[in-house]
Amino acid sequence: MSHSHRPRRPLPANPLDARLPVWRDGQGEPLSCTEKIKVMNDNFVELRQTLIDALEDGILMGADEASLRACFAALAAEAPISVTAAPPSTAAPGPDQR
Repeated sequence: MSHSHRPRRPLPANPLDARLPVWRDGQGEPLSCTEKIKVMNDNFVELRQTLIDALEDGILMGADEASLRACFAALAAEAPISVTAAPPSTAAPGPDQR
């Protein structure tokens, strides 16, 4: 039995830093705006460091690592959000819309 194998397309990488996630829109498409990607990358790096610091603090104070990770994962899953996604824009706002 022979199977033809198509070459797999490489998964897209974060265009500014391949070590970071690919940020996607509501339709699953990668964000393409460089400024948006920069902000998301900065937020991710800052949040990652804050999380590492909080884990290390907790462990140094005697908390169980698995328990800390579970608490922080629950926090991320349950964090309230007060904004809604804006519909995609096809044109830049005019001077009276800023």
